[in-house]
Amino acid sequence: MSTPTQVPTSLSADLVLRHYPEAARKHRRLRDLPGLLDRFCAAETLRGQLDALERLVRWLCVSDASIPEADGAVAPTPAPWRRLGVLLGILEGGPEVRAAVVSALAAVIQATDAVPLLAQTGLANDRGLINETMDRLFRRLLPAPRDEHDLARLVLRLFPSDNEVAWVDGMPPDLFARLGEALDAGSADSPWQPLAVAGGDSFCLLGARAQALGLSEDVRLRSRPQPPRAAPFFRLPRSGDALLDVVPLSSVERIGAERTWRADVTACREEMRGVYEHLEATGVSIDVVYGLEVIEQCLARMEALMACLAATPGPERLVAAHRLLVVLVRARQAEQSLRLLMHANLRLLARKIIERAGQTGEHYITTTRREYWLLLASAAGGGVLTSGTAALKLAISAQHFPLFVEGFLSGCNYALSFIIMQLCGFTLATKQPSMTAATLAGIIRDSSGPAAIDELATHVARICRSQLAAAIGNISTVAVAALGLDTLWRWRFGHSLVDVAKAQSVLASLHPTKSLTFWYAMITGGILWLSSLAAGWIENWAVYRRLPQAIAEHRVGRWLGEGTMRWLADAFARNISGVGGSVALGFMLGMAPVLGQFFGLPIDVRHVTLSTGTLVLAVAAHGPAMLKDAAFLWGLAGIGVIFVCNLGVSFTLALTVALRAREVSGQARLRVAGALLRRFLRAPREFLGPPPG
Repeated sequence: MSTPTQVPTSLSADLVLRHYPEAARKHRRLRDLPGLLDRFCAAETLRGQLDALERLVRWLCVSDASIPEADGAVAPTPAPWRRLGVLLGILEGGPEVRAAVVSALAAVIQATDAVPLLAQTGLANDRGLINETMDRLFRRLLPAPRDEHDLARLVLRLFPSDNEVAWVDGMPPDLFARLGEALDAGSADSPWQPLAVAGGDSFCLLGARAQALGLSEDVRLRSRPQPPRAAPFFRLPRSGDALLDVVPLSSVERIGAERTWRADVTACREEMRGVYEHLEATGVSIDVVYGLEVIEQCLARMEALMACLAATPGPERLVAAHRLLVVLVRARQAEQSLRLLMHANLRLLARKIIERAGQTGEHYITTTRREYWLLLASAAGGGVLTSGTAALKLAISAQHFPLFVEGFLSGCNYALSFIIMQLCGFTLATKQPSMTAATLAGIIRDSSGPAAIDELATHVARICRSQLAAAIGNISTVAVAALGLDTLWRWRFGHSLVDVAKAQSVLASLHPTKSLTFWYAMITGGILWLSSLAAGWIENWAVYRRLPQAIAEHRVGRWLGEGTMRWLADAFARNISGVGGSVALGFMLGMAPVLGQFFGLPIDVRHVTLSTGTLVLAVAAHGPAMLKDAAFLWGLAGIGVIFVCNLGVSFTLALTVALRAREVSGQARLRVAGALLRRFLRAPREFLGPPPG
């Protein structure tokens, strides 16, 4: 790229503002414009031109209702674009100024490369989600060297924030048309002609990129069976090239080529829709979703470019150019955003994880009296098992192992307990909220009308009483089982399972106001929610990799038999989510305190069932007299706080994410909340007690 070749032109204030009366020229903001234009037109280097252009655009983007317009203005320009209206009045009324500005812009366009702007801006790279995430993160944290010849960099400098983007997006069409005419956008020897050439090159590059991604192995394996040469992605660049060859012509040939190309674009999108349906049925891959998102971005950008290239000169092309400019400016802003990248590529995975969690949550909702008592019995079994887990946790902590060893052993203790609970069909109350919240989100999304809202209230009532039954079963039986365990220990060894010093420490750690119990219980609620996400992700991963099918068809079936392998495959499919979630929950609970101590952060866990077990063991170490002590009463209050925080935080996080993943509107949420409140006030027993017999 070369530096500007136009002869620098000096623009005086008298020349620029000659259509303004003397009094108007004294306006303090208007006085800045001649200097800005002069610096832009008279700059001798590309760097100087770009800096001057940036200052000029910043001046134009400011809303200013007070600045006067030139004599002869037909109607006042809206305040956000009043300064642009002032500039247009000057260009339209001053041929010398207009010629100088157009010449300077032509030099900038000739000296810069527009292909990165048109073919790459806003489009993720082809190296995958992790690499794109790291690229965006580094762009945000590390300074980038100036590249004077990259037009994409210039666009970001000119429109760095949402305010400037909104200024471009909301610009009235007639004002943009005036701007295009003032800058010779429609003339035969337009200075913007290099952009048209770059647009054609970018169109071809985008077609080739979409073809490469669409014919990749991951996409082809999930598309309908067909030879690669018959795929629409194979045809797309060829029909695009044929269209570019005839796009300047207004003829039947051009119309036919455009129809063929658009048919190929539609076929590509149909192919992508089939891939999405395959992912919905067989498990989601982030890499495949990422590739499909990039393909869609390429197709959309090709359509925007073609709308501009194929438009007839004049108002039609200016309208298309405005739309393309808005697309590019917004894309340049969006490519800096990590949030938008995650939302675009993880929303399908998030929805599938939530749906799988919702399917598990259906098993925790009781509809009949028999199901209610079965859930209560299942929770009782979970409470008995947790008493042993709590005792083993106290024994591990009493050994004062190194931090990592203690955290690892505690994690193994928790994980093994939760896995046994899963395989025995027992229930842990605190694992329910994340699952039932996903089910509730699906019900809310599908609810519309009074009858559906009433049915939703019935489901919520079932969820509430099921959760309460599980909590009662866990807490009551863990207390009885822990007391029985301590009694057996005394009978066998002659002393309590927990020594007095450790018991005092346990009681102090459960105090709701003199310890961080409230905060630790909220952290535990977050961990419980994360474990439900881990369970859904692991199940999705297993389904996507077709592990159940791989197990059923494994070669060891020659010796074990096909029936045995099918049984193993079915057992794996049924339990992979629960076992995976149990392992994740166990090690997060075990390692969280270790990480807190290692980093010196207030991180610990308070799980209601485990804490109830440790409280009972601590009381048993002191004897029955402790039941009248204030420390015990405060410990009970702490258990109540832990119960509310564990369930409340877990359920709230799960419901919030599930509602967003299922795209439930805020209006629907408010409507449901009002209906639930009315239902609870009318029939509270329906939410708290067992269903009628």
